[in-house]
Amino acid sequence: MTVCNSCRYCEGLCAVFPAMIARRDFPDGDLNYMANLCHGCGACFYDCQFSPPHQFNINVPRAMARARAESYQAYAWPRMFAGLFARNGLAISIIAALSVAVFIAGFAAWNDPSVLYGTHTGPGSFYKLMPHNAMVALFGTVFLYAILATIMGARAFWHDIGEPAETLADPRSLWQAMKDAGKLRYLDGGGADCQADENDTPDH
Repeated sequence: MTVCNSCRYCEGLCAVFPAMIARRDFPDGDLNYMANLCHGCGACFYDCQFSPPHQFNINVPRAMARARAESYQAYAWPRMFAGLFARNGLAISIIAALSVAVFIAGFAAWNDPSVLYGTHTGPGSFYKLMPHNAMVALFGTVFLYAILATIMGARAFWHDIGEPAETLADPRSLWQAMKDAGKLRYLDGGGADCQADENDTPDH
């Protein structure tokens, strides 16, 4: 990042570089912020005069991808789940299998076998196995947990980047953020300078 900040050749490519030149030091919070601005288009890699085979071996998209993955783990909530990001494939497989098993076991334990294995027709038959309120309670809990985990992760991220809490109460800042998100402002890759052809090679 120090080399990029000195060179600034890529500052018009995407949102990462304007954010970078506003800083001299790069604490973890700032690196996480810039890593999540990056969407891995690769334009800076192809434009960089210090990318491989240069001896500096600078690869900004790869560095940003690693920092982005680490930020997902750092801001996971509850924190005890953070380690699962390193082996999420295995974790998801086990959790999915156990969830299905518990779900089916709960059906069998909760309902009379004749209800579980019977044929149901007519109005309300859809809820014979599982009442509507039970569905709302089960899946509503999962939905609320997802919202809470997102809020807590965003709170930790906000604290790390050192942004004052007052910004969240500033209507102009909130409106600008909503416009940027709605228009996908930071996903344009710099327009014509974004490398659309994955077969493009570095030009030094």
